[in-house]
Amino acid sequence: MGTPSFLHRLSWQRRDQPILSAMTTDQEWCRVTLYSPSVLRMGDKYKMWYLGNNTATRTITCDLGYAESRDGITWTPYAGNPILTRRDLPWGRMWQTPHVLYDAEEKLYRMWFIMVEGAPDGSGKEMSIGQQLGYATSVDGLRWDVHPEPIYPSGRRPCVVRDGSDAYRMWMCSSPDPDGDFGDLVGHIYRFESTDGIQWTRDPEPMLTAPASHQRVVYPFVILPEGAYTMWYSCHVNGGVTQLYCSTSTDGLTWTHHLEKPAFPATRNPNDFDGRYVSTAFVLDDGDRYLLYYSARDWGNLYRAGDGTIQSDRAGIYRHIGVAVCPKEGRV
Repeated sequence: MGTPSFLHRLSWQRRDQPILSAMTTDQEWCRVTLYSPSVLRMGDKYKMWYLGNNTATRTITCDLGYAESRDGITWTPYAGNPILTRRDLPWGRMWQTPHVLYDAEEKLYRMWFIMVEGAPDGSGKEMSIGQQLGYATSVDGLRWDVHPEPIYPSGRRPCVVRDGSDAYRMWMCSSPDPDGDFGDLVGHIYRFESTDGIQWTRDPEPMLTAPASHQRVVYPFVILPEGAYTMWYSCHVNGGVTQLYCSTSTDGLTWTHHLEKPAFPATRNPNDFDGRYVSTAFVLDDGDRYLLYYSARDWGNLYRAGDGTIQSDRAGIYRHIGVAVCPKEGRV
């Protein structure tokens, strides 16, 4: 057996401009926030599901949009966006962090996502803890049948992997105590198992807990090329910056955490769209290359809210989706 092919040290070719942005879109529904991509390649077409709103930051008004591409780089948003709104939710008031798989046997798209109930309290703090896992299916990726109730309490950014014909594995942030606070939720990543994608069993212990050196471990994404697990996740570090780090495993149970160096850093350049935050990684194995899709925040704090006023968010705004490329021949 050869050496496992972990992907935590890929040499990414970063693009100068985002592939989608709230600052350049001509679609009204996502002119304040735009982020959290989930991508599939279906033959010669790439498909992306993502989040956006046009009201304000740190509010419970995110809806779900869709875009297509022929090369994975240049994207065209669907004219009928948003394809799902908060009125389609069975619980809560906002869509968060979709993850879409295609079931070739059933010819069915399956989506796991987070529903958020809590609202900001006006103090600039994060949203309250009310975040639960939802599920939906679709025959075309546009019209969705949403499961009528939450399928797991306490979740943030599910990543689901199909393991054979009758098993699913999921990694997701979750609070050790369902009644825990927001810090507990974004400080622990757990592994889950299911036979149907709806009923989930969580491991007794988290696979990763945020260390003192890294504020939060959030938005996990797992890929298994060539029989080795690599997980990307976001960590806050000093200076108000968020970067992508990795952990690796040969079995999905025992992990090595590579926290000494980011796998994909924010540039920290005040002129870059991804200078402040890079987050919600989604890595696509695309034949002769890997594509890293991610949410980004620039260093700007001002934005035009839905009521026409100029508002400020001192932590920055998720308003860009970027992509980086790593040719397989040139990877390190």
